[in-house]
Amino acid sequence: MSTAALAGLELNTPEGLAAEAGHQERQGHWDAGARLYSLAFRAAMAHGRLEQAVDALRGQARIRYQERRLEEAEELADLSREIAERNGLTRSAARAVNVLGLVRHAQEDWAGAQVLYERALEMALDAGDDELIGLACQNLGILANLQGDLREARVRYLECIGSAVRSGDSASAMLAYNNLGMATADLREWLEAEIYFTRGIEIGERLTASPFLARVYASRAEPLIHIGELERARESLDRAEAAAEGLGDPPTLSEIARYRGMIARLSGALDDAEAHLGTSLRFARGAGLGLEEALTLRELAQLREAQGRAEPARAAYAQALELFRTLGAGTEAGATERLLSTLPVP
Repeated sequence: MSTAALAGLELNTPEGLAAEAGHQERQGHWDAGARLYSLAFRAAMAHGRLEQAVDALRGQARIRYQERRLEEAEELADLSREIAERNGLTRSAARAVNVLGLVRHAQEDWAGAQVLYERALEMALDAGDDELIGLACQNLGILANLQGDLREARVRYLECIGSAVRSGDSASAMLAYNNLGMATADLREWLEAEIYFTRGIEIGERLTASPFLARVYASRAEPLIHIGELERARESLDRAEAAAEGLGDPPTLSEIARYRGMIARLSGALDDAEAHLGTSLRFARGAGLGLEEALTLRELAQLREAQGRAEPARAAYAQALELFRTLGAGTEAGATERLLSTLPVP
């Protein structure tokens, strides 16, 4: 919603409070957004507007999810779902189910998240909700990608882009191009991956602001590193870091530090690589990010190889492999096994 449109709404009405809350959420201002969604819920209930009330609860849940306050997020999303289902609000109930899937996903419960995403997609198709169809397809694609089914992942991401175009949801289209780039990078098709990431950035830069643009800048660094464009990769990471720091985004900050470590290793600056990877591990472990921790341990193993330390390299690969297997990240587990197999037998 534009600034002019927001100015025309009274902030003591459910509509005005919800609109301003959504604006703050899109800017990544989590505290302000959560406070306004809470006020919007109370105002909606006072006016007997149940649909606006459950949507405000869902908005609070999304913000708590972004802050990784996952128990609160789950409680708010489940309350939103329950009120919506009891009152026949199918669209709102479906969207709450999708948020519950996001919470399970963040808890690294892939199986539980998949059940919820599939349920949300089925409900969205029944309701004709193109925006939610895109969101659910995107989330299912991420899970397929993690589990090594790259063909299914790419199909889901393309479905998401189609739905996002139909609904005008530019933010979802941006993330879908980011995830399509990640799936393509897993296939080591680096030039194609860089094209997808760049397309996501072009969309993101047209938005007023997006808390997710940092993620796309960070992701683009990987194909740039692999095609030897190290300076462009550094520039992309600088932009990602500038956007992510103000939001307190541990997953993206960990990823940025990991890619900086990779660039330093490839440039022969092994002490710098060590420092960057230590930073990446601190972010990952501090926020309980098992997948990011495993990715950083694998990069640390490659650094140990570059230092000529075969046994520490073997130990780091083994730690990463165990984590990937525990998480059900089949693609990454397979890649780690291949790297481990190239180490000389002691």
